[in-house]
Amino acid sequence: MRIPLAMIAVGATVLLALPASAWAAPEQALTARVNEAFRAAFSRNPRAEENVYWLGRVVRGEKATFNALVGAMYYHKALGQTMGTGRVNGTQDGKPVAPPTDSSRQLIIDTLPLFVQIYGRDPSNSEKAWWRKRISCKEITTRVGLTKAMGYHKAKSVGKGSDAICGQKASVSSGAGGAIRRSVAGISSHPMGDQVRIGIFSTDGRAISVTSDGTYQIREGASKILGTLGKDDVVQVSWSDGKYHVRGSGVSFDTANKIRLVPLNQAIMQIKSYSDPSATYPGKNYNRFRGIIEIRIGNDHKKLWAINELRTEYYLRGLAETSGDGPVEYLKALSVAARTYVLYHKVVTGGRSINGGWDITNTSDDQIYRGYEYEIITPRMASVFNQVKGIIATDGEGDTPVSTVYFSDSDGRTRSAKEVWHTDRFPYLQQSVADPHHAASSCRGHCVGMSAQGAYGFAKADGWNWQKILNYYYKGIKLVRAY
Repeated sequence: MRIPLAMIAVGATVLLALPASAWAAPEQALTARVNEAFRAAFSRNPRAEENVYWLGRVVRGEKATFNALVGAMYYHKALGQTMGTGRVNGTQDGKPVAPPTDSSRQLIIDTLPLFVQIYGRDPSNSEKAWWRKRISCKEITTRVGLTKAMGYHKAKSVGKGSDAICGQKASVSSGAGGAIRRSVAGISSHPMGDQVRIGIFSTDGRAISVTSDGTYQIREGASKILGTLGKDDVVQVSWSDGKYHVRGSGVSFDTANKIRLVPLNQAIMQIKSYSDPSATYPGKNYNRFRGIIEIRIGNDHKKLWAINELRTEYYLRGLAETSGDGPVEYLKALSVAARTYVLYHKVVTGGRSINGGWDITNTSDDQIYRGYEYEIITPRMASVFNQVKGIIATDGEGDTPVSTVYFSDSDGRTRSAKEVWHTDRFPYLQQSVADPHHAASSCRGHCVGMSAQGAYGFAKADGWNWQKILNYYYKGIKLVRAY
């Protein structure tokens, strides 16, 4: 029997198991163990600035034990980071934080730097708007109040709360699949969902070649149109000397701005220089995609990324975590988990990429995605996924998507996030549950969240519906239809 999910670990991160001796080691000379802790969490040696950051936290007494140090590193890894900001012990880059002020105008100005201090990242536009709206309508009137409110939401792993602020009520109505219809902060109400950004692959600056089965535009930055190419016309984009070099059919220019290749009339884009051959269907290469192909250099100026930007529901059609032949209720559960996972990283973490500018990748580090070619091969998935379109798993308040990590198979029980990742975060992932339909003798994947083999078995053998499956593996969630 074909395993319903590719036997891979999918989710926030796959963390390395530390030997018992490492956790039991004496805590003396912790400064000398910073590199050891970093390697355990990130599987590489720290760069100079990373070493300075973590060493500083140890020297200042913020992390007094090896366990605490590694736990903090795991926390940042789950956010797609290798370190935080320069803020430690009430300072920002070694300078005292500005004194509080109670004027609304000053509070609005302070929103951005305060958010960066608390979250260690820039807020999204929707997050800035949400906090500034609460200040404008006098729900928050002091810097102390703003700091406490942000700290509260940070503890819930969200950048903002629901839309029910300033006397407004969140939009709630009945929706598909028995889920509540509700507007969710940060998620578009477009019928095909938000635009998500999937990191496909990267080069060291060497040319990425793209074409299309129809007409498409070459854009510099967000909107400046530099040219329009026709069917099968090829454009190549490379990076060197601080510039993008664009060459193609009647096109030749250099620019410092990222390049976006935008299809017209729903044309399908093809990355000719990308190879992902099918092991099941000889001759198939998974290099065709719906939506926009963006080519941009990473923030570290080391990798030139090809990013596929498309609506969430179109993204799910190319999801290759299953063959599409499994029980309908299993496929529905997988759809909701996969949809929630990508939107969680778009809305809550701001994307798993530190440097690349994408929300998640197309690999087993996140969710295997093979684009339009896979959509053609597995048409049943699109039909089943459409039955639960727009439905996501949220926290108990129903206003924030959660991290619906899942994995291939267990040894008979799942693991809690505390047990595997040594974190008390993610309350919906803090229970180990029996997994009676397992086929493995050991965990295949991180074993946290939903077991694909288990979900398949519950649907096929026990007749469970998708709601029961999801509520079994993710405790205390609320299923809502966000669009």
